[in-house]
Amino acid sequence: MSRRWGVAVLGLGHWYSAFGLARALPGYARARLVGAAWHDRAQLDAFTSAFDVPGFEDYDALLARDDVDIVQIAAPVVEIPELTIRAARAGKHILLGKPMAMRVDQADAMVAAVRDAGVRCVAFQGQMRLRAGSIRARLDRGDLGDLVVMHQTGRWSIAEDWQNSGRPGWFADPAKVPGGALIDEGIYWIDFFRYLAGSEVVEVDAQTANLVHRDIGVEDWGLAFFRFANGIVATLEASWTICAPRPSGPSPKQNSVVRLELVGTRGELVEQWFRDPGRGVLAAGADNWIFERQAEAPFGGTQVPFPLDHLIDCIETGRESPASIEEARRSFIVAMAAYEAARGGKVVRLSW
Repeated sequence: MSRRWGVAVLGLGHWYSAFGLARALPGYARARLVGAAWHDRAQLDAFTSAFDVPGFEDYDALLARDDVDIVQIAAPVVEIPELTIRAARAGKHILLGKPMAMRVDQADAMVAAVRDAGVRCVAFQGQMRLRAGSIRARLDRGDLGDLVVMHQTGRWSIAEDWQNSGRPGWFADPAKVPGGALIDEGIYWIDFFRYLAGSEVVEVDAQTANLVHRDIGVEDWGLAFFRFANGIVATLEASWTICAPRPSGPSPKQNSVVRLELVGTRGELVEQWFRDPGRGVLAAGADNWIFERQAEAPFGGTQVPFPLDHLIDCIETGRESPASIEEARRSFIVAMAAYEAARGGKVVRLSW
């Protein structure tokens, strides 16, 4: 039996991930919630009273506690870089919020701080690497032949800045986020594309627009094209264009279209979230598609909080996570290149 790790929440901007973690911990033997910090007193009190833990308006006061081993950073993006550096210097292991930063130089400083401190960091924006091992296994077996094309569509509503607030708040504030739907929804899939391709993006093209929400300061729709060094191509549509049952929320968001398509030289795979069966596989020469139901395990149950359980495994075994902060930085660079391409109206080339 491993020790029971103390977990604290830094920031309640991404409040529904904080609440999700806190709700899972009472039935989880490996960790316990020991506190939260946030500068909105009313929201902090609502969270801490719900889970009977102390609250702090000063982040450093919580980071100074000896019973805090791991922090989940759930603050607005503008606060994530500094909180990551402060947590690393305090010797805390980190569940890193997404997207990870406002600028690439901040991501560089975050990586350096984590490395210098010798702490473990698992990035939320890399979680598809952990969720979709069966897809990677199919590719490694050669079930689809050589992977040549990837498509992903993620259309959602805008998140609420607090439960039932009916407003996006900081999620759509360009002073607090590096972009809108393209990076908020798309960063997971940019990272997953890199993971599946086993190669780096060398060319990026993109367009962004406000198609439905024309009164917010960031885009509600983005479409990006990626070319990898090994020749694989990928397209990504990421948007907040779904407006049901209301324009913002509810959160966690209940209405969406999430679809992944992988095209290989000997077959295809289509993954559709929130549908059952959710996966279809077409092999070369087959008469028709084969549809499969996907089990929720190992991350579906509330008794195994994800990705905290994975981070604890990494801490206790000393192994590196595939969803590392270094991989998060590379995916963030690609996402920011997409915004550069959209602003400039031309292809951006990357060298690694």
